[in-house]
Amino acid sequence: MSRLKQEFLIYGFLGWMLENCYNKLVTGRFIKPNFLHGPIKPMYGFGGVLLTESYRRYPSSFRYTSIVIPLFIEWCSGKWLDCRYQLKYWDYSREKVQLGGYICLKFAIYWVLLAQLVVRTIQPVLDKLLAVTGQMTLWQAMFRSLLLDCAWTIYRHEKEIHQI
Repeated sequence: MSRLKQEFLIYGFLGWMLENCYNKLVTGRFIKPNFLHGPIKPMYGFGGVLLTESYRRYPSSFRYTSIVIPLFIEWCSGKWLDCRYQLKYWDYSREKVQLGGYICLKFAIYWVLLAQLVVRTIQPVLDKLLAVTGQMTLWQAMFRSLLLDCAWTIYRHEKEIHQI
C-alpha cells in the first residue's frame, strides 16, 4: 500500500479525533455526526496528504498553500454535502467574515496553524511510524474498510434522495 494511502487514513482518523474532541469541549458530547460510519473524516485525509506533499515539493510557498488547501477542501466539502444531500455538519454563517457558511476567517486561522503543526511536528513522527509499519496487511484492511464505508454511505444517501 502506498505511503499516501496510509497518511490519508491517519490524517482522516486524526481529523475525526480533532472534531470529536472539539465537539466535547463545545457541546459536552464526544461523538459528532459524521457523513461516514467509521472514524475517518476524508476531508482531513485529503488535507493532510495535500499539505504534506505541498510542503515536501514546494516548501518556500507553503505559507500560501497552508491557507488555500484547507479552505478549498472545507468549502468544497461543505458545499457538496449541502447541495447533494442537504447536510450541513458545520455552519459559519454567524461569523463576521465567512463565505456561504462553509468557511470563515476564524477557522481559516486555525487551519493555517494546524497545517504548520502537521508538517513540522506530526509528519516527521508519521514518517518514522510508517517506516516501521511499512506494508502491514492491517493498512490494506483499513483502507478497504474505508472504501466500503464510502460506498455504503453514498448508496444509502442516494437511495434516500431518490425515495423522496
